Amino acid sequence: MANLDFFAVGRDQEEIFEFLFESTDIRLFELASAPGTELREFKSLVDVQRSFELGSDPFGNGVVMTFQLWSPSVMSRLEVRKVKLDPRHCEGHTFRHELEGGALMQLYLGGIHGRVITKSHFGHNSEVRAEKWGVSAGANWKALGTVSRKIQYHIAKRLAVDRVPGRPVLAGAAALWNSGYELKGSAKSPHKWSHEGLCPVV
Repeated sequence: MANLDFFAVGRDQEEIFEFLFESTDIRLFELASAPGTELREFKSLVDVQRSFELGSDPFGNGVVMTFQLWSPSVMSRLEVRKVKLDPRHCEGHTFRHELEGGALMQLYLGGIHGRVITKSHFGHNSEVRAEKWGVSAGANWKALGTVSRKIQYHIAKRLAVDRVPGRPVLAGAAALWNSGYELKGSAKSPHKWSHEGLCPVV
């Protein structure tokens, strides 16, 4: 698996989307549709901004915005799966939609919650794991590696201005961190990140 955790707020996140739309062949979808609705695709930064307040994490869990990234150079078919729901537990709704495939990429965004910046995440399956789950067909795994490295390089090397162990800190997040905000996996975590690693909140 490829995994990159990082810290980003408003403008940082805008620059990630601008890169995806302008410099890759990525098509951006929500991770799963709301019950009873079609799956939304976002075709521009403006599309994303209409649906989300970038940089804000009102629940403090680091997954306030969740996306699936599909690349035509990686997957031969774009497949949307209809998922059955139990209407007794979903306000009467019987379905939702999500993309299907083992070589999809995920982007989960955190942001500001009080005086905390929660982590964001980019990642995807490895070919080995996808084969184990029986979802490796129809994917160009070499191409996935190429697209993934391009995205990770842009986040970790071009946009980041600081880092804690294994986690880049992008410019807007770094400015807030230097002014006293804490970097955490989630707002309720008893630990925060420093240049030395995880340390207890005191």
